[in-house]
Amino acid sequence: MGFLRPKITGFTGVFPTREAQWKAMFLRGDRVAQIDETRLLSEGPLTEAFGGKLAGLHELIASCSEAVLRVPTSDGTLRMIFIAGDMCMDWAEGKGARYIGLVTELPGFGPYLPKEFRSDVDVIMQMHDYQPNAWGVLLLKGDQCVNIGWNSGTGYQGPISGLREAGWKKLPAQWSGDFDHAVLMHVAYGNYQTLFIKGDQAMQFDWITGPRSIGAYGDVVAGLGALPADYQKLRLPAAGRFSGTSGDMKLDLRIDLQGTLPVVSGDLFSVSSGAYYDSFVLDGGQAVTLPAVISGIAKSALRTNKKMSVSVDKLAPGGTATVTITDASGANTVYPCAYVSRFLRSIDWEIDAVTGMQMGGQYATVFDPRPPGLDKKIITVRSALADAGIELRVSGTPNEVPVAEAAEDLKWSNAELHAAMLKHFSGHKNTEQWKLWSLLATSSADVPAAVGIMFDNAATDNFQRQGIAMFLGGGSSAARTEIHSHVHEIGHALNLCHSWEKNLTVPPQPLGPRNGYGDLSFMNYEHLYEGPNGEKGTAAFWAAFLWQFTPNELRHLRHGYFWDVVMGGRKFGTSAAKQAEEPIALPPPSRSGLRLQLSGRASFSHGEPVVTEIKLSLDGSTSQAEAFPNLSPSGDNLTILITDPAGNVRPFRPIARACGGPDQQVTLDASTPALYDSAYVGYGADGLTFPTPGTYRLRALCKAPDSSTVTSPEYAIEVSPPRDEQDQRAGDLLMGHQQGTLLALLGSDAPQLQEGNAALDTLIADHGDHPLAVYARMVKGANAGRHFLTLGEDGIEVRPADTDTSIAQLGAVVETTLDPGTDAGVDNITLNETMRRLARAHARAGDLKQADVVLDQLVDTFRDKDVPPPVLATIVEQAETARAQLHDQA
Repeated sequence: MGFLRPKITGFTGVFPTREAQWKAMFLRGDRVAQIDETRLLSEGPLTEAFGGKLAGLHELIASCSEAVLRVPTSDGTLRMIFIAGDMCMDWAEGKGARYIGLVTELPGFGPYLPKEFRSDVDVIMQMHDYQPNAWGVLLLKGDQCVNIGWNSGTGYQGPISGLREAGWKKLPAQWSGDFDHAVLMHVAYGNYQTLFIKGDQAMQFDWITGPRSIGAYGDVVAGLGALPADYQKLRLPAAGRFSGTSGDMKLDLRIDLQGTLPVVSGDLFSVSSGAYYDSFVLDGGQAVTLPAVISGIAKSALRTNKKMSVSVDKLAPGGTATVTITDASGANTVYPCAYVSRFLRSIDWEIDAVTGMQMGGQYATVFDPRPPGLDKKIITVRSALADAGIELRVSGTPNEVPVAEAAEDLKWSNAELHAAMLKHFSGHKNTEQWKLWSLLATSSADVPAAVGIMFDNAATDNFQRQGIAMFLGGGSSAARTEIHSHVHEIGHALNLCHSWEKNLTVPPQPLGPRNGYGDLSFMNYEHLYEGPNGEKGTAAFWAAFLWQFTPNELRHLRHGYFWDVVMGGRKFGTSAAKQAEEPIALPPPSRSGLRLQLSGRASFSHGEPVVTEIKLSLDGSTSQAEAFPNLSPSGDNLTILITDPAGNVRPFRPIARACGGPDQQVTLDASTPALYDSAYVGYGADGLTFPTPGTYRLRALCKAPDSSTVTSPEYAIEVSPPRDEQDQRAGDLLMGHQQGTLLALLGSDAPQLQEGNAALDTLIADHGDHPLAVYARMVKGANAGRHFLTLGEDGIEVRPADTDTSIAQLGAVVETTLDPGTDAGVDNITLNETMRRLARAHARAGDLKQADVVLDQLVDTFRDKDVPPPVLATIVEQAETARAQLHDQA
């Protein structure tokens, strides 16, 4: 994150020239405009200012500065401190750079910064000169401020209204904080006067008497109104959020004049209960200039479309909007609304980071060839969302989480991440709310190549999309990719799908060019990009990407119905529209040379976890073909569609789906004719997948390296009702949301899943001979056999592996599955994984000999099953790799 927060104005910073007659300089990219109180004095490259003394400035400073401080000197020479993102330069005439580095480490300043003012500051305003090394600045952030004397430390810190001068207590509500810019003007009769700027409005403020004038730039200071048009044009599209009430209803109103058509949207809530009631979207139909009246028929989330009229005077502080809604009887409900913000949505963003992991910082577009239309600027996660009209308000100070005890590694399983979010996200609630949690972690244990994960779990009363994790791997990965990935995950939290998967949403959405792979969007993967002229891949993507969402994605983010967008709202990939209105269309046949098949058991008992086996092989049209090896629905390549007994089709959505970097490809040929995997599909983000008996049909879609989609034939399974009372009781113990989550995560220590763990314990204790008990043992044994990272108040606590429990439970799973006298047990792929887990548990217990016995048994088991030679070769390789790792660790 940058030292200064993103601004919506057409200029990035402003500073006085410190001459006898007040003059101010406004920064915009690599240019600067100078005004006095009445007129524009000059405009041109920053490097030509001050008579060319700034020639040779570092490109980042010359093109992306967001603030400048003029340092007083004893000899009158020019000395300036430039701030660009989280970096700064202390530059002196004739000497060049005295310091280049982080703002927070700038000598004389950085050490005195309170932790609350070390990032995302609104304004840094230099006070009048005193003496060299005895001058100060005023930092403003929200409605708080702090005085810092250079080389002397912190003075007052607290609410802006608490500053000692009387004028600060007279600030009107709309001008009580959250300023974009502030510049000291001059001293009149001993009184400080400051020019504050917020959006396209300004305020001239006297510290003793209060506001002198408020309004448009030119109405407050004539010279400010004389700035060139580009400086006066707001960086964000013309938009504003308003709020008002009528009776017991509160209206959150969004007015958006981006593009040619005005769009008005809003959400209605009960004032007394706070409960959400309805949302609407009104397309104005023609371009408008303000003040204006926008009217028409608004579409409603409740499908009770209404006649509506919206009058608005300005999208700025002090602006008002009046909404009139007419019902079927002709009765009007009027909402007088006051301006709230230029941003259409605001999100409280809480960030925790494992020690050593840091936010990706910033990316400056000055260093690489820029796509046409992309300005020289500094991009951060917050600024990228701000450009979309979404405000990320950092909640408190990012917490650094130390590791309390040594662990084998800091790879995070989905179970650990889920438990960490439930426990450590202070804003987490089982309700819809504009709050988001980010954990900056090391790497994923479940998907090693994962860059990020958006949590999507139905165990917490279906309030999903509240947390994401970013895997930074402990290294300094490229900021450009890291920022793109973080915005990508936040997009998922706001219910945006991957560019190439929009046709799998409920209801389906249209795909962009080249089946979505042509989208120049945060929601596309750069390595999957396909350009309009045949260009492909990462280099082609960055050569054209303007750091934007697509127009349809922006429409969703800015004007989507409340429950469709808000964290904790509708399940990921779903919206208010009914599925039956538009069925999911299958992709055209693939010519990749690949065949995809689902297989496994055809019938499952009441409550039994449904697992399907996945096979990707050559289709016979070619002797070899390229394929992606990851066939898990938790990855990017494979989706499983499930048709229920009533004929409704929905994609299976895992409770956590990882987003990764470029996939390695494998070549399928005579030596490796097929790839295999299995997937537990009994529980996902939509809850229980097979809640009632009946016939279900499964079909898989798999992405191929040539960007086509391979589609499997349908595979039917029958879910049977319980045969007797024991079946009923045993099955019921696996049917809860928490039990489904535990099956999907292969266990968890999360206290929030205590009831689910208790049900599994009961299944083992009271129904240990029932075939379903094997699944409870598998979950308990897998979880016990690994250490478990818990994000606590004092850092990361590590629960060591319980090898005795793991050996007992996993051993029972293997014994049951291999018993020729029973049909109970797990599928072949799960058996393979379980036996390797059992071997690891023996090795952790110090019994390498027994670990070797289990691995030998693994190979013998599948040799006796007469699996195809290439499959057996893979199993042998897996066993020997596990053996080597266990012996090395020992």
